Amino acid sequence: MTDLAEILRRAKERFLLNMSLQGIHGISHWQRVRENGMRIAEHSGADTHIVELFAFLHDCCRENDGSDPGHGARAAEFAETLRGEVLHLNDDDFALLFEAVRDHELGTTLADATIMTCWDADRLDLGRVGKRPNPRYLCTDYAKTPDAIEWAYRRSV
Repeated sequence: MTDLAEILRRAKERFLLNMSLQGIHGISHWQRVRENGMRIAEHSGADTHIVELFAFLHDCCRENDGSDPGHGARAAEFAETLRGEVLHLNDDDFALLFEAVRDHELGTTLADATIMTCWDADRLDLGRVGKRPNPRYLCTDYAKTPDAIEWAYRRSV
């Protein structure tokens, strides 16, 4: 079974930036992404275990808080190092997690429902950097609703 607490511990350990509640890519962001994802998954049918893993892994390998091309690929590779030790997913589920983490920074909007839920969970948290999420860049029907955007925006500012 996947050891979520240990995965979170290792992601925090790997994280080089400001982990405090004030850090824009740290633990408070990860927690909001998790909550966003759980809410979206109620509507999209996404695998909540993968969504939760995504929330804690997607930004753990950032090297800066600005433009950081490749941070998704680095995080996906980091997830691969955890596989079989503390991260236990079958091949299909790991492929979903890997793709969601690797490609979350690319702006893509079409994929498997679980992957799109992960991407929307992250994109709905843009208020922390002063941006209101634009439905044009969201993937799932639920995340695109004005109510979902407003709920997430209020939490992230």
